[in-house]
Amino acid sequence: MTQSEKPKIPRPDADTLAQQQADALATFQRWAADPLSLVVDTETTDLTGDAWEIAAGRLRDAQPLLDLRGEPQTPWSPRALELQAPDIQDQLRGLPHLRTHAQDIRRLLDAHHVLAYNAEFDHDTLERTCQVTLRGFECVMLAYAPLAARWSESRGYWKTVKLSEACELEGVPVERRTLHGARVDMRLTSELILAVARRAASAT
Repeated sequence: MTQSEKPKIPRPDADTLAQQQADALATFQRWAADPLSLVVDTETTDLTGDAWEIAAGRLRDAQPLLDLRGEPQTPWSPRALELQAPDIQDQLRGLPHLRTHAQDIRRLLDAHHVLAYNAEFDHDTLERTCQVTLRGFECVMLAYAPLAARWSESRGYWKTVKLSEACELEGVPVERRTLHGARVDMRLTSELILAVARRAASAT
């Protein structure tokens, strides 16, 4: 059976979507109300490479509690280099690998309720880079998917959207940029969560 011949999975009806969206809004409100919510983001040399930057900040004010860079030990992919300043490798040269901060990173994360836009990626990246075992992160991207309401007929679930797209849908300003950074994405994720929580509160 070809891709075009596979049966399409119908989009949930309006009542089901409404319930799923209400559940999603409640999740964002819960995160916003939790004083221990911590938002984390990383930058890596490749999809399975070392993290070279980590930023973590309190959700309620995006106050940075962790802002570290280190020279990675894994090769850079061409795509990862395209997303950074031309001299990024020179900027990082000689900085201690993030693994040297492993215990400080683990203690901070274990003391908080950790949120990340792409939680599985950031969680696995930090475990691999720092060689530590971390508790699970909650995924903002998956929680937001029903709110974006883009259904995959072939897979039968709500499609995820990029952080920048989710921010645009919620009216969170996103500066035009070609470079990626953990600090910026941590702040945008925090602002997105708070924007959705405010929308949920205004609807009740």
